[in-house]
Order: sequence, then structure tokens, then C-alpha cells
Amino acid sequence: MISRVLAATAMSAVLTGCLREEVSHTIYLGPSGVIWSAIERDVRSDERLPADRLREEHDFELAAGGGTHPMAKALQRLGGRPVTTTWLRRDRPFSVMTEARFADARELVLAVLRDAQAQGDVTLLTDGCQTKLTIRVNLESGPESPGDHAVDALFTDLARYRFVLTEGRFISADGFVLEEDGAVAIPDEKKSPADGILTLALTWASEGCNSR
Repeated sequence: MISRVLAATAMSAVLTGCLREEVSHTIYLGPSGVIWSAIERDVRSDERLPADRLREEHDFELAAGGGTHPMAKALQRLGGRPVTTTWLRRDRPFSVMTEARFADARELVLAVLRDAQAQGDVTLLTDGCQTKLTIRVNLESGPESPGDHAVDALFTDLARYRFVLTEGRFISADGFVLEEDGAVAIPDEKKSPADGILTLALTWASEGCNSR
């Protein structure tokens, strides 16, 4: 579904060549901006020859150390500033966390749509102490042919993504499932488009807001 929304080919667990990894994405929504945090765990090569494995893993280690691995470059292409990479495990298999800051949720979603060459609109409206993000995407739009897109390296299956509030609580959602404490929203795989248009929405209230 993510690949259809973005009109891009999703990558499951492949970086470059035969590197394998487990990836999770958390998008933190806060009053001062949005931080996309991607954690790549157990990065390792599955090349058959030991020399090839060492070479491929060494290349990744150098790229991650210089902030030029695929995850960092993809977030930079979306306009994240700054983009930082932190080592969580420097021994094989490697684990790294890459984070990028965006001005707000609307800026981030628009950047994703532009990169995927998908048609849509995004609104971010604040009314009192409540904020609502609404996304509309034309699922029939997108690039006519495959190309080099940041979303190819960023988007996998829905279970890997979480939207987390740094303050306040989610109070309603369309296309997302809210966890019981209201601080976390997870994409809903059952959400369906209408006439080729997929609409998603999240509404949250700031800390101490009397929203109900």
C-alpha cells in the first residue's frame, strides 16, 4: 500500500548489493518540528565468499561513518536538515540510527510526494489547541518509469512505521490505528482509497488541552 501511495518501488531489506538489515522508522511529531528516525539493525552481507563479505561490510561501515549510506542520502534528498548518523553497534552485524529534522509534518509529506512524483495535497491546520494533518494522494499518479527516488530507500512495509507525539495525544485518525495511550499512531493496512484517491488524517491535541 505504501508503494502504491507513493508510486514507487518499495525495498524490503536490501541496501546495496547483498547487504541485509532489519529497519524500523519512527516519525516524531513535536511543536518545534518533525524528526524522522530510522534504525538499521543487524546490517550484514550475505555474500558467499568471506572476502566479498568483508569488502561489502567495510564499504557500508565507511559510508555510514561519513553519513553517505543510502538511508542518510535519502533523507537528505527529502530536505531533512540536519541529517545525523549514530552508531548503535560498530561490530558486525552493524546497527546505526539515522535522523533528519523537518520544519513540520506538511513539509515532510510534501517532500515525499514530490520525490515520488505523486499528485496530492497536504494541509496542516491548528485550531486552538488541536492540530489536524490531512493527506490526499492520487494513487494513479506517479513516475512513468522507474528512477532514482529517495522513497525507494525509505519505504518498506507498513508494520515498520510509527508516528509518535513528543507532547499531547492523538484524538482521532483516518487511515491510522491509535495505541491506547494516544501517543502513537500506526498506519492502518485496511484503509482503502475511494475513486483512486487515498485520504489520511491525524488530529492531535497539545498537552493539557480540553479536547473532549
